[in-house]
Amino acid sequence: MNRAQPREVESAENAEQQPILSSQVDLFTLDGDPGYVVDNMEGAVDQAVFLAKVDMPVAIIGARGTGKMYIAQVVHEAAGGSPEDMIVLDCHELRSREQSFRKICALVDHCKDQTLVFKSPHLMHPDTQDRVARMVSTRTFFNEKPPRYLPRVRLLAVFPETLEKLVAQERLSRKLASAFAGYPIVVPPLKDRGKAVLRWGEKILGQEAARRNRSIKGLTPDAERAMLAHKWTGNITEVRERIIEALDYSDHEWITAADIGLHDAGDTATEPTTNGAAFLDWASEGADTQEVYTPTALEELESLVAAMVAREVASPSGAPLGTWLQDELVTATLERYDGEQGRAASFLCTQARNLGRWAPRIAERTATRHAYRDWREVARLVRDWVRALPAEPPSPPATLEKLLLIQLERSGDNVTSREKSRLLGVSVPTYQKRLKHYDIGDSSGDNDAAGTAV
Repeated sequence: MNRAQPREVESAENAEQQPILSSQVDLFTLDGDPGYVVDNMEGAVDQAVFLAKVDMPVAIIGARGTGKMYIAQVVHEAAGGSPEDMIVLDCHELRSREQSFRKICALVDHCKDQTLVFKSPHLMHPDTQDRVARMVSTRTFFNEKPPRYLPRVRLLAVFPETLEKLVAQERLSRKLASAFAGYPIVVPPLKDRGKAVLRWGEKILGQEAARRNRSIKGLTPDAERAMLAHKWTGNITEVRERIIEALDYSDHEWITAADIGLHDAGDTATEPTTNGAAFLDWASEGADTQEVYTPTALEELESLVAAMVAREVASPSGAPLGTWLQDELVTATLERYDGEQGRAASFLCTQARNLGRWAPRIAERTATRHAYRDWREVARLVRDWVRALPAEPPSPPATLEKLLLIQLERSGDNVTSREKSRLLGVSVPTYQKRLKHYDIGDSSGDNDAAGTAV
């Protein structure tokens, strides 16, 4: 099967004038050449091939990085579509009510004999979700007078959680869930796919080594054992990120467990859960299925930052955790917007010229950050969190700063204000102002005298 890259429309803002925008979208959401790995994904590939023969909307469900876009491509090509005729619509930016649906209609109208993939449609405005559901269910442009049938187009939708869970959380409308709920394809977490993680690791290692013109012999036995024991909450995306960082910061011919940041084989991270009853069954049963807790990227990040603060309190190393967190936030945001400083600055609630001013210092600190214990995991979680945020979230810099401030204040009165301010990366007066601004703890500065005496 020819694995060419599909085309992506990031926001459909210019859908009426230019319905298809070229973009580098990897089949496995891996930011690189897709290649081929023997991985049936616990039957998801077989199900995709079967459903390609049926003319109906299909939901593809799985945690981040599991290979959902690969499954979409399997459906598309098994139905006879050419690789370049699969269009991916990223719904992250479709937040308005009127304009979004009108532009979606314009895009659908230009997709005759093609496949249109809605990426994260649960992020659209609820009213837009219901309108799309009606369009998909009736196969008509119902907003036109008289209504007109849609062109022949295959419709897929990619979701990060089960439909019933998204509906229960009021993130997805019941109508849109029902429109795609006939035969959902569930892509299991990488950890549930046997030794597929090793095959992905070897494939990605070969790709990245070739890009760098490096001679790499492979993964050491301890690296393989660590990879099999690791939970891989980021799935295939996390595999690539760890391999890339290993090649960036190691000159070994054999990649070890330490190189990929898996020092402990007994990793106990909680993985996203995608298994569950089909949405239509769940809806008919009265939505009484017990929900399984799945931590968000921000919740995982909070736990990891708490552990780092405790470690710094016990054995200070001089790490400015607050500054480093903001570094990773800027880096992840620029990655989200493909380096477009204007859009990235708006997302970060700052001005574009500041990003250019900060860039050299951020680059200078990269090696030091990534050499710090567990920091590569922090960077990954920040990226995952930023990717999942809507177009206009509450201030991301303030969210991370408050997260760290809370952990610093929980560290106890035996830690001076000077030490806390150092960890946040600001002066003592600024630290006190931040406490007052976020209404956290006691900002009276009782520890300042002790801090000054250090």
